[in-house]
Amino acid sequence: MRSGVQNLHLARDDSAEYAKPLELTTQDQERIQSMISKTKSKEQRIATTMPVLILDAILPKQELSIDSSDPKMARLVHYCLENNCEIGMLGVNPNTGSPLNRGVTVAVKEQNIKFSSGGGGGTNAKTVILTVTGGRRMQVQSQPWLDPSGSFYLSNVDYLDSSFNDEPALLSQEQQTIVQQLSDTVPKAMKQWTKWIIKSGTMDKAGVRERMQSLGPIPNNPTDRAFWVAAALNPTLSTSTKAKQDAAAAYCLEIRPAMLSCTNDYERMLLACQALRSSTDHLSGKQRLF
Repeated sequence: MRSGVQNLHLARDDSAEYAKPLELTTQDQERIQSMISKTKSKEQRIATTMPVLILDAILPKQELSIDSSDPKMARLVHYCLENNCEIGMLGVNPNTGSPLNRGVTVAVKEQNIKFSSGGGGGTNAKTVILTVTGGRRMQVQSQPWLDPSGSFYLSNVDYLDSSFNDEPALLSQEQQTIVQQLSDTVPKAMKQWTKWIIKSGTMDKAGVRERMQSLGPIPNNPTDRAFWVAAALNPTLSTSTKAKQDAAAAYCLEIRPAMLSCTNDYERMLLACQALRSSTDHLSGKQRLF
């Protein structure tokens, strides 16, 4: 017993005398500092309250047309105009049917609203047609609650921009390298995709030009570039005619909900490049998706 106590005592002495802290590399120090900075930003940020609408998973810069005769929709539009606020647009998980907790904001602008009656923007209009464009990415941070009129839901949301710690585990150096390598392949891969989508007769040159003009130039940073690719491959239900919608569904798998749910650039770029490659292979006949 005595020997055991002595050994334990010696072990503690050894630990105290000889243990040395592990040396941190420059990369380790940068990652720790990044985590501290993002945590501080998150603590200092005040959540934004806005109406949320579960309708479709749209991406930044994608357009969606909402046509509704429900009086509650007219009240929602009226509320946004009166309070100068945006709507948090959410889609659903195609596998579970549950609402996604990530989406984009959409601005409600008077010039993009049409009412069926001549009464203008009143809440008694029979039908409201609202055209919106995907804006900032956001995430719902609280349980939604009904507004006093019982017409729509409100929730606290966080914007998923550079100040938000959107990567629970910061990317390793290897992952960062892969992200950049994949991102660099996008311009050439998109040229191949546009070539085959025209050659296959799925879309003509005018249609491709219109799609690309609506999205703007290919972004430089990997985050925006991944969303840009997904938006190009997966148009929303209202950006084209019914026939073109059906054609769109025939050359790419639905990836918008998955893209919105990704938590870092590694996941986003892998998804975007895989979808781009599989769509190109489908259009060229190399490997059919369906």
